[in-house]
Amino acid sequence: MIVNHAPKTEEVFDKAYVDIATCRSVQVWPVPEDLENWYEIDFDPTFKYMGKIYDPNTGTWGAVVPTIEVHNAKMVKARQKDYAQTDKLFMEWQFDQTDEAKGNWLEAVARVKMDFPFK
Repeated sequence: MIVNHAPKTEEVFDKAYVDIATCRSVQVWPVPEDLENWYEIDFDPTFKYMGKIYDPNTGTWGAVVPTIEVHNAKMVKARQKDYAQTDKLFMEWQFDQTDEAKGNWLEAVARVKMDFPFK
């Protein structure tokens, strides 16, 4: 007996399967066992359909594609929380005026920018 594993978020799905009988059922995962009853078509997981993308975890077209402005607004909010820590390190550097304190502050700022990137 073959047991299909659950899809992992890092998996890339490049094929979709449409049932031959009705052309209404579309399956991306798991790969159907009876491939003779399915059309195999190329699948682009980044394809946007009416502002949404396919979510293989739920098997639906429900994931909303955020606009660049929405994404950047979320990143600003997320950065604001972490910048509270970098502000403390900045003040320590201003007080100490040491290269080590400056390095700690710059590393923290770089980490925040890497964790919450703008598009």
